[in-house]
Amino acid sequence: MKKIALFCAVAGVALGVMAGDGLKFKFSSSGDTYADGSAVQNGEVYALVWVKSGASFAGFNADGTLVDAVNNSLEAVSVAQGGGCIPTVFIVDDEKPAGEYFMYLLDTRVAVADAEGNVTKTATGLVDGKITVVSEAIEVEDPSFSLAGTASSSVDGENAAVVAGVVDPGTVAQPVVSGFTLTADGGAVLTVSGTVPYVQYTVYGGTAPNAIGGKPLATFLNGKTTGDLELKVSDVDGNKFFKVATK
Repeated sequence: MKKIALFCAVAGVALGVMAGDGLKFKFSSSGDTYADGSAVQNGEVYALVWVKSGASFAGFNADGTLVDAVNNSLEAVSVAQGGGCIPTVFIVDDEKPAGEYFMYLLDTRVAVADAEGNVTKTATGLVDGKITVVSEAIEVEDPSFSLAGTASSSVDGENAAVVAGVVDPGTVAQPVVSGFTLTADGGAVLTVSGTVPYVQYTVYGGTAPNAIGGKPLATFLNGKTTGDLELKVSDVDGNKFFKVATK
């Protein structure tokens, strides 16, 4: 994390000189990609995270909360436009203990299906100003930063590090199959309630309750904050029993 160390060194010096003055920093980025190499989508989320000195960044939970909310804190969020983070100003809290700042691109994309069953991955972004889905947090490779009102500078860095979103099983309720319909073409549609957007769901089948397993029968789709999720099985293929499971 060479670039982060350089960024934090500059920020640390500024804090030492200007503590108590409501120090304002501006951060931005350009040419960013997700871990899979695809360009960042407009509306995607960037997070500026503070890490207490001596601690490490523990990552995000899949629901958008921090894994370690004691030694890490979310200082600011911003959004992507045109392939990078728009210029964003944040005010340094001079009452915080010594620490460092890290800039992350969050992958909030969810798999959703349209009425025809076509699946796309779309950034959830901020929902009512909050992060609700995180599949990965990618350290921004070359952030630009400056004191607000001055010219920005870019910090050279090493390859970005990727931290996978952590799913806490205690926050994921058991999904409920509230509807099951066989289709004329030999498939089936399962209506599922009680899902969450930061987890993906699919269907498994079997000829008996104790024989359910094998390959997933439906495309993995993210759950929903409200409403039901429909999982479509194109071919039941002799299966008589079905189970909805998470990825």
